[in-house]
Amino acid sequence: MSYLHPVTVATPQRSHQEMLKDHKQILQNYLDTFIMRGLSRKTIDGVTWFIERWFEKTRVCDESGERQIFIWQVMNLGEGRKRIKEFLMTLSALDDDNKVCLRASTVRAYAGHLERLFVYTTAFPFIEGLQTISSKYGPIDNPFTGVEYPIHSRDHLRSERFFLTPDQILGLLVFLREVYPTLTRRNSTAGRLYTIIMLITETGMRCVEMINLDALGADRDIFYNKGIIQTRYGKGHNSSGPQTRLIPLTDPAEITLKQYEREVRPQFRNQLIDPALFLTSSGKRLSYPTLRDTFTRVIKLARKHGVDLPPNLTLHDLRASFATNYLEANPDQFGELMELLGHVSSSSTRLYIRSRGKHRMSSMKKARAPRSSRTGFGVMVYNT
Repeated sequence: MSYLHPVTVATPQRSHQEMLKDHKQILQNYLDTFIMRGLSRKTIDGVTWFIERWFEKTRVCDESGERQIFIWQVMNLGEGRKRIKEFLMTLSALDDDNKVCLRASTVRAYAGHLERLFVYTTAFPFIEGLQTISSKYGPIDNPFTGVEYPIHSRDHLRSERFFLTPDQILGLLVFLREVYPTLTRRNSTAGRLYTIIMLITETGMRCVEMINLDALGADRDIFYNKGIIQTRYGKGHNSSGPQTRLIPLTDPAEITLKQYEREVRPQFRNQLIDPALFLTSSGKRLSYPTLRDTFTRVIKLARKHGVDLPPNLTLHDLRASFATNYLEANPDQFGELMELLGHVSSSSTRLYIRSRGKHRMSSMKKARAPRSSRTGFGVMVYNT
């Protein structure tokens, strides 16, 4: 958060209380659109906290003394744009080792929160009703005009991003199926993680889409008769809210998912009450932190048992691995890959892909048939 030096500003002859009320109303007008667009409460709370905090910590001085800045005092191409540039320069500062303190993704997120607020307020410059900001406080403009900042956080690939080959994916699945159940008393959680990893590496689904899948009721997301799985929590474009999309089930994914629903999910508490496809031991919907922490522990165990995996592998790396492996097997189907990943922009898809030169796809069919497993899955899963 930037703490800019206070400057003296000319303030209309209105009480601080009145101006603060107008300022908060203008911010609320923008934040209300988040609800109408169907954004999650977590997103709304996060953006609200940042925007309110930014204005509170950006200080100005007038006749009444030092106070927070108001939105109309920032929305101009003079002092306002200067403040925005100073804020971005502060975010891009270097530490003692001459390294940036914040990643480009963080700078972009902070700048994006403010710019979207100013763009909206420029288009809808109202306080309450039909009363405009300019009629009460003077003309306004978008202070980000002519200001540059990181266009997309993924312009620079994460230095530790890893892409698994099909053989590495198979090694991980074999470990989860044959070895991990012998290392834990909870075979149901082993089967759950096996299913999730199989689905990600076979369909490229996002983790947030995975944990929000429903298995029961009218909102059931799995349609075996059509060979598809429905995700209702896909990432929206430009904060447009959760998106629904249909993803085809591959044979390994469908076989695994059927066996999970038949043999593994019934072992979890509340399996007839809670609609979530993936439940915790306490019978609640699986959360991302729980999934992430479990995955991290399992990867460490797998490496100790000789599985060829990078030490810092993440769940998102599995999605990127799906993209790379899919395109190597289908080099003329880039458009289809975009649809599978739920991307609107081709540039987003390209950042998921890493070339392996002359490396050839290994066939899953050549893998050895596994022994019977305690996770509830049949041998046929590997032989498709």
